[in-house]
Amino acid sequence: MKKNCRLLIVLSMILMAFSPGMERVQAAENSPSIDPLSEQKQQEVKQLENELHESMILEFDIVTGLDERLSSKPTYDEQTIHQPYEPETKEAPHAAKQMIQKLQNTGEYAWNLSIEEYTSKLPITADAKRTFEEYLGYQYVMETLTIAAASHSDITDALSSQMQHAGMPSWLSGVAARTLVFLLL
Repeated sequence: MKKNCRLLIVLSMILMAFSPGMERVQAAENSPSIDPLSEQKQQEVKQLENELHESMILEFDIVTGLDERLSSKPTYDEQTIHQPYEPETKEAPHAAKQMIQKLQNTGEYAWNLSIEEYTSKLPITADAKRTFEEYLGYQYVMETLTIAAASHSDITDALSSQMQHAGMPSWLSGVAARTLVFLLL
């Protein structure tokens, strides 16, 4: 009888130890993701990355340039004044929720217009500008944030890994993720 009880306890402990991991595996398999980039899109993104490097456009330039453009939009500027950053909310589910709210409050038109205004000033080709606008555009950012909300890691890591999973180079996905966190959190 004691052997059976011990065996039951050991089996229960093993089952409980592995079940959270199995839930995460199932969640990862069932969670939505952005469709992988086509070969042509991957080449366009790589070209954008190369042109940004050649033009010596740094992450700081992108962040400050976009922040300057967005700050001229009343809805965005008002949000940054009244919505303080909470450092303990860097976990993806909570942070993504805040970022989605801020993006929705800014609005698709104002967000995309700010991205267009900023990219029009960049010394890169028209194709690279179009790629930049596409991957920092409202629709792509909203899809990425929605998917990142299902992650249980840091929001920056969740955004970056999701963009890399879609086929974006790691340098560019890191820059895009940190830019979005700065602008929307």
